[in-house]
Parts: sequence; structure tokens; C-alpha cells
Amino acid sequence: MSKEVKQFTTAKMDPEGIYLKACEIAKDAVDVFTAKHGEPMYCGFANISIHPARGNFVSWCKENNIGSNGYRGGWRISYYDFMGTHQYSHTQSLDIKEEAMNAVSNYFESLGMTAYAEGRAD
Repeated sequence: MSKEVKQFTTAKMDPEGIYLKACEIAKDAVDVFTAKHGEPMYCGFANISIHPARGNFVSWCKENNIGSNGYRGGWRISYYDFMGTHQYSHTQSLDIKEEAMNAVSNYFESLGMTAYAEGRAD
């Protein structure tokens, strides 16, 4: 029941504000991680997968060319889409990317979205 209420609340939130907050959360997570661990060089990719691929936020992302259709459905948003010009925006470190995407996934879940952090080795 509480998830339904959150989804209703999220539907009225500004999608751009949600995205900008997610970007901030991703960058903060990377800063905390790299301050403690540096830049581990196990290479890979990471993204967020939002299910289902509909709703205000996903529609806004589509209109603004942020993300793409997920491999197994849903809406996929890459680590790179959240990082902008951050120092580690183009890192190859899978650990850094997964840390950022886990933080964003937790944020999206707190808003009532079903979002998964996905990572894969290169």
C-alpha cells in the first residue's frame, strides 16, 4: 500500500528535479567511494533499469534523450548520463560505476519507482 502512495506522489514530482537529484546522488556516491578506495581498475559498465518503462519520469527522459529501451524491457539509463563533467565521468572502473548506480537505484526506490542497478564486466 505504501508503494502505491509513493507512486502517486512521484507522479506529481518534477521529473527534471528527480533527474538532477539523481545526478547529484550519483556524483556524491562516487566522491565518497573514491576518497576511500581510489579508482579500482576492474573495467565494466553500469546503468539503472526502471520498470515498467512508463510514467512521468520515463516520459521526460525519453523527451530529453536520456536513456534507451532496456535489453530485457524497462528503461535503461547509463552511468554516463548521470555523471556530466564529473572527474570520474569517463572512468572504466566497474566498482565506481556500480556504487553510483546503487545509490541512484536506492533514491528511485525511495520515490516508489522500481529501479535496478545493473553492472557488467568489460
